[in-house]
Amino acid sequence: MESILKRAAALLLLITTSISYAHVNTGMFVAPRDILATVKLQNFKIGMWRFNQMGLDIAGVDIKNNIADLVLNETELKQLEELGFNPSVKITKSIMRGPDQEYKNPAEIEAFIKEFAQRFPEISKIKIIGQSVEGRNIYALKISDNPEVRETEEPTVLFNSMHHAREVMSPEVSLDVIEYLLTNYSSNDKVKHWVDSNEIYVVPMLNVDGNNKVWSGSSMWRKNTRDGYGVDLNRNYPFSWGECNGSSRSRYSDTYRGPEAGSEPETQALMNLVKEVRPVFDISYHSYSELVLYPYGCKPNEADQTVVNIGKKLGELLDYVPGTPWELLYNADGGDIDWMYAKYQVMSYVLELNSRREGFQPSYSKWRQKTVERNRVGWQHLLDRLDQTGFRGQIANMTKVEGEVIINVMKDGKKFKDYKVNPDGTFHIVLDKGNYSLKFNAGQRSVSSKAYTLEEARVNLGSIEL
Repeated sequence: MESILKRAAALLLLITTSISYAHVNTGMFVAPRDILATVKLQNFKIGMWRFNQMGLDIAGVDIKNNIADLVLNETELKQLEELGFNPSVKITKSIMRGPDQEYKNPAEIEAFIKEFAQRFPEISKIKIIGQSVEGRNIYALKISDNPEVRETEEPTVLFNSMHHAREVMSPEVSLDVIEYLLTNYSSNDKVKHWVDSNEIYVVPMLNVDGNNKVWSGSSMWRKNTRDGYGVDLNRNYPFSWGECNGSSRSRYSDTYRGPEAGSEPETQALMNLVKEVRPVFDISYHSYSELVLYPYGCKPNEADQTVVNIGKKLGELLDYVPGTPWELLYNADGGDIDWMYAKYQVMSYVLELNSRREGFQPSYSKWRQKTVERNRVGWQHLLDRLDQTGFRGQIANMTKVEGEVIINVMKDGKKFKDYKVNPDGTFHIVLDKGNYSLKFNAGQRSVSSKAYTLEEARVNLGSIEL
């Protein structure tokens, strides 16, 4: 009887705590979080759901060992103790000294991009995709054999980093993409093929203001710097914005989704780039937890099987755990990969770099090179995958077509998926091996392809008249 009463009391406290955090979501002040604690969970999924309901800042996880790291204030730490979670304090404010000085701040990343664009002008070009809340430039670097020209016959791929300000390792992978491709172009046939055959865009640091705040003493800052309280950029995208309790409407929450969908200039900058270049693939680099996440963030939605299979392959190559956010962690709404996939059919993934052992801000000399070298196999796999099973082509008379062109993809004689052709008439459909046919539909007009067996290489359909 006593144990039953204890469990009932704990449940009542949880409900009371959840209600109090719902009240906090109306805008009440939350004390600064300056304690990093770890919790061993008996049931990982239930524990993560509780933390999400409580509005806690979940720093990272170790799924295999049922462990979560949380960034807390004193009140939250006490509440977890009262709930029986037995949190173990790892780091307090007194030893949160900020990132290793060898990581690059916004000014150093800007200098890096400009240096490499100047060194390799024949295959790279800087693009300013927008300005931050505080007016800082947000940079992308285009890598291609014709960087000044939009080559619609070539597929595009995007790599972006640092939606969250404290995740200082994430830009290092994007910078490594830049350095590896540009410095190896003249001596490595595979790199030359990637650059000559594709348009590659790299955005090393989206949240420039938030990262500047990290370097100014707020080492655990996550959001941008909107009006002092900040917005979580990766809860601000329009698709499923605020729909599944996967973000907060409290300005003081670390997952504050903003006053409206797509409200932040940093979010808009990446959205406009995606709208313009229509990437086939995207990787959004975060840290930490050693995960590969693919759409969707809200239960029970999931992307098509090819997206899932590629995500699982990335997990296999990197030895990361693959899955959707809601399967592995908790509901997350308003994320970039969901918006890209739902709006523009981008096969998009979040890679959570590093394990709990390294955390947000590991030793640069010990972990930087290991991390970027380990992750090369991931982004290089996507560049290889562009040449593999799928279809690419262009509608020749797109300017004369009224409305959208929809491609019905048939697999083994049954409908598999619909694909929207890009406004410029291009399409690039990545598929698993198998037997396929395509039907192109524009209003009352339609054209069917012959049947194809996809085994290894991409089928280039060339120009198609409707």
